[in-house]
Amino acid sequence: TVDALVNNAGFSRTAGFLQTDPEAHAAMIRVMLTAPIELARLFAPGMVERGHGRILNVASLAGRMPATGGDTLYGPIKSFLIKASQGLHLELRGTGVHVTALCPGYTLTEFHDANGTRAEVSAAYPGWMWQGADHVARVGYAACEANRPSVTPGAMNNLLAGLAKHLPDRMALAMVGGHAKRLKRI
Repeated sequence: TVDALVNNAGFSRTAGFLQTDPEAHAAMIRVMLTAPIELARLFAPGMVERGHGRILNVASLAGRMPATGGDTLYGPIKSFLIKASQGLHLELRGTGVHVTALCPGYTLTEFHDANGTRAEVSAAYPGWMWQGADHVARVGYAACEANRPSVTPGAMNNLLAGLAKHLPDRMALAMVGGHAKRLKRI
């Protein structure tokens, strides 16, 4: 019996779209997009039948922004996960099953060590922009318990997401283009 599912797959390809092997792109899509959907489909029916369950999909602030050059698929995959979570949240409303998309920004985990970008991101962004993993986890847990469709921890992250949403495309793309340049991805 599974009462809670946390989909938290960290995966990225930062060498650039054309420099990344198509199979590596396919693997990224399988891990970050296909697996969370298949797992939710596998466990949600039992949760609904029991009248209780929690599904927390760890997306990203990147899913609320225009796609970033150099890591071209990451943001769009996370955007899909946000939208799919919102749809499932609506579909399961009233069943006792809560579905939430957690959209953290920079979080202190081993993610950047594993993908080899720790030096670049640490040099590009000041310490105050980073959140602790324990804080992000607590925010995600609380939002899921409260049955919120999505949550973005941190005032700066919410400001950035709001800017990306309300700025004209040209300006929002320039904003994420600056991000990609700071990270030496474009």
